[in-house]
Amino acid sequence: MLLLGCVVAGSAVQASSQSWKRAIPFEQASSDALIAANAVLKQAGTEECLRGKLSNAIVQLSNSCDVAGLETSVCLMASSIAGEENELSMGEMMTTSTQLLLMLEPSTKSP
Repeated sequence: MLLLGCVVAGSAVQASSQSWKRAIPFEQASSDALIAANAVLKQAGTEECLRGKLSNAIVQLSNSCDVAGLETSVCLMASSIAGEENELSMGEMMTTSTQLLLMLEPSTKSP
């Protein structure tokens, strides 16, 4: 079952060139990014599966920002990472996940 999730996530990243056509709302993309970030930080899967899950979530977040016309710090970070050709290392995935949590979790934002 886990392997199937990895295959699906990997194929979604490969189709990212047309994913703007089916961008999801920013709130959903943010939620999906938080789920992926938490999975990375908990190391809940193989490195390759986590890389696909996080990459897919970042591409979706970047696309939803573009469609909504948002230029927040999290949108700029997502767009920068989504535009990279190289895969993120495990260390980069951990750092990116921590940054996503800090930027997106309501409990960490100042009132």
